[in-house]
Amino acid sequence: MFEFIAFIFKIAFATFFGALLVFPFDGNEIDNDKVIYSSLLALFSCTLIAVALQFPIEISGIVTGASVIVVFMTTLYLNKNIDIKLKIENIFSSIIGMIIASGLIFQAIVFAISIIFLKRYSNTILDSLKIVEEEENI
Repeated sequence: MFEFIAFIFKIAFATFFGALLVFPFDGNEIDNDKVIYSSLLALFSCTLIAVALQFPIEISGIVTGASVIVVFMTTLYLNKNIDIKLKIENIFSSIIGMIIASGLIFQAIVFAISIIFLKRYSNTILDSLKIVEEEENI
């Protein structure tokens, strides 16, 4: 019973952080399709890995490895006709789902926050680095 409750929490966290990863924090309009798509990819990867970890210890590694390959193949197949930015976000969403399924929720939170931070402030960081390089050349 406790494993089922833990499974429900894992699914809830994966869905939340999958949606949070593509949420626009800069004030732009929310694209509901992207948010739902990303949260469903995180849910799919979390469910597949969590179920694979329930197998007996003798074959758990093989099934989990096969599940990781299936998650990446499915994510890449579903993202073959979209732009590279959303493709990378969806791959990270799948990775967050797999991390949460492994029971590493705190690590997934840190990973998601770092991705959101880089996505939000990447232009500012790159612009500041470009100015420093130009000053050194003078």
